[in-house]
Amino acid sequence: MKTIMAVAMAVAIVTTGLVAGTVFAYSNSVMPGLRKIDDRSMVLAIRALVSSVANPVFLCVSALALVSQLVSVVLAFTAGTSLALPVVLGLVLYLLTLALTYAGNIPLNLAIIKAPIPQTDEQWHALRHAFERKWTIINHGRVLAATLSCVIFTAAMAMHVTD
Repeated sequence: MKTIMAVAMAVAIVTTGLVAGTVFAYSNSVMPGLRKIDDRSMVLAIRALVSSVANPVFLCVSALALVSQLVSVVLAFTAGTSLALPVVLGLVLYLLTLALTYAGNIPLNLAIIKAPIPQTDEQWHALRHAFERKWTIINHGRVLAATLSCVIFTAAMAMHVTD
């Protein structure tokens, strides 16, 4: 049981870290870089980026993070270990990451992708304005939640191996 728990937590740490790193890259470099370009270029770049991020590899990594965290929670409760609280907290934070993604970022992504191609500079600006600030703020929340989830799972793993 201890080995299975360690494997589940290791998978959770790696996959959650990959998700956290992906959203961090957007907050740390992609969005600040896009702030420096004109409205039309930014909207076209965002359309290209958000339509490619939801690819099979990223979706599998994201799903595996959730599954491995759920397995860790079940195993922690089944074994009656002191890891139950930290892994539940890590899972809650990852669920928050997913909630922010599905309730916040994805609707904004779909809105900018499905919007008609603007015909004027004002329309390009309006489309950018409706997306950029809201999306970035929500993404910062995803960075925080996913990173904390990964940190908590890492701490739980340290507790587990010294137990």
